[in-house]
Amino acid sequence: MHDPFALTGPACISFSGGRSSAYMLWKVLESHGGKLPSDSVAVFANTGKEDPRTLEFVQNCGNRWGVPVRWLEYSDTGLGFREVDFYTASRHGEPFDALIDRKKYLPNAVTRFCTAELKIKPINAWLMHQGWSDFDMLVGIRADEPARIAKMPHLHKPLAMTAGL
Repeated sequence: MHDPFALTGPACISFSGGRSSAYMLWKVLESHGGKLPSDSVAVFANTGKEDPRTLEFVQNCGNRWGVPVRWLEYSDTGLGFREVDFYTASRHGEPFDALIDRKKYLPNAVTRFCTAELKIKPINAWLMHQGWSDFDMLVGIRADEPARIAKMPHLHKPLAMTAGL
């Protein structure tokens, strides 16, 4: 039987700090003998509006599982991201505030830009800065989120469907 968590090339595991993405990271580790493959990285994109328990959970998972989790935040200067850690991560909405200052308006039902601007773009910018150009992106999506999956037509093999998260 095919193991959907057995990575076969460069991969970025987007660790949101939630249970689904933590489970996905754990299954990847399990598929690789408890270690992250050398051509893979786990990344957490902090919005600055995360619950403190989420930050603690990300830190604890990384420590307990021996996984170096890269912590990133949106930055409106330079490269579009800044690398932080548990101790230096924003906790008072600074990345969100900087984004609003740049956009000059708040996200709303019509222009929902938070995920793209605060998570996806900083992660992609960091990966490109590291020299990555061809890689798989793993995102933990629960099987009970079909509407969310339907909004991602570029996914060719969502693990939520494959692995029943």
